[in-house]
Amino acid sequence: MTVKIDDQGWGTPVGGVGIIVLREETGELHYDVIPIEHFSTDTFKKKTYLTSAKDIVEQGFTRLKIKKYEDIEICSGCIHDKTVEWLKDEGYRFTVTKIGGLAQHRGEKLFIEYLCRLGVPNPPLIVHETVDEYKAQFFYLMDWVREDPQGRVHLCKTGWKYFSRFFKKKNNQPAL
Repeated sequence: MTVKIDDQGWGTPVGGVGIIVLREETGELHYDVIPIEHFSTDTFKKKTYLTSAKDIVEQGFTRLKIKKYEDIEICSGCIHDKTVEWLKDEGYRFTVTKIGGLAQHRGEKLFIEYLCRLGVPNPPLIVHETVDEYKAQFFYLMDWVREDPQGRVHLCKTGWKYFSRFFKKKNNQPAL
């Protein structure tokens, strides 16, 4: 059996970050989202999202009853740094690699559903992981934020340097 661990939404300005644990041969999965609070101005610098990502993976392993002998592939993104440490400490066999296929596709679909629950209408789906797709999604979400910056600031990754400038107030108006 092959278990794949991937993330969705690291580069999106809106929402937290989705984490998927998928047993490829059976399609069993565990999915959850690192809450947006981990990406706020105060907590982003503390990198609390790393522990949250690890906790989601750990919950997925428990729920799916992942065995130490199963092959595990984990996305190479930095959001998985603590997860990789945990996998080593627990004695799992794993490879750090680029994740594609079913895990990537299912994770992206679940992340889009999450964005819709936040109120984003029809966010573009990442299908082929091209630069153009990521740009289209990013700018679509930014345009949505610009429609009501003060009403949507709580949904944004305000810990990003980009947003520290974006939401600076000048004469009580957001910097756009």
